[in-house]
Amino acid sequence: MCARYTLTAEEKEILKTHPHQIQGEWTPNYNLAITQKGLVITADEPDIIQQMSFGIVPYFAEGLKLTRDTWNIKSETAMESKLWRPLLIHHKTCLVMADSFYEWKKDAKGEQQPYRFTVKDRKLFCFAGLWSQWVDPETKEKFRTYGILTTEANPLVAEIHSKKRMPVILTKAEEEIWLSKTLPLDTKMTVLDTFPQELMNRVMVSRRVNAVSTLKKPNNDSDLLLPLNTDDDV
Repeated sequence: MCARYTLTAEEKEILKTHPHQIQGEWTPNYNLAITQKGLVITADEPDIIQQMSFGIVPYFAEGLKLTRDTWNIKSETAMESKLWRPLLIHHKTCLVMADSFYEWKKDAKGEQQPYRFTVKDRKLFCFAGLWSQWVDPETKEKFRTYGILTTEANPLVAEIHSKKRMPVILTKAEEEIWLSKTLPLDTKMTVLDTFPQELMNRVMVSRRVNAVSTLKKPNNDSDLLLPLNTDDDV
């Protein structure tokens, strides 16, 4: 699905496409993984770019530890889910800012080979997301988290992803629809479609991407983006 992506843009680049206030200092991330901070714009506060943790912690959770896959949300069945339906009904929709995402394909030896997907003519784009808030019962401190909606993959992504899924990438017009708190939910759900393959690029990248970056073992630099220059580059 989409468990790893990038947001390598500097603050000034982000503000060119979304001229809002950014909360806190943003550091470009070349290997953004589950539980790490990403940049999000919510329907509730559309003029603020917030930092939230990747992977939704439900409001009723006993703690912040993720106990199931809540970083990806299947758009086709989201309204049937007891977890996602309330978020949709109450317009807890958001834009998840990104400039590429990674997917993996097993090679002939059974090893995972990463590929990087970008959008043509758009340095920065947004995934459709949902967000939630968890309140610590003891300290009353608030924690906000988000997940990315997924849909059927286009052929460019399906050739790589074994489950034929991809994140929902929004056009600029669709961003406004997804953030609306007044449009009918049925209308908002129409933007959760498959992004055209002809508007995307794909390159094979180093297996270094496979390792999640941690404080003890950093793995987050611009070399991760370098294509391997193979025939698989599209």
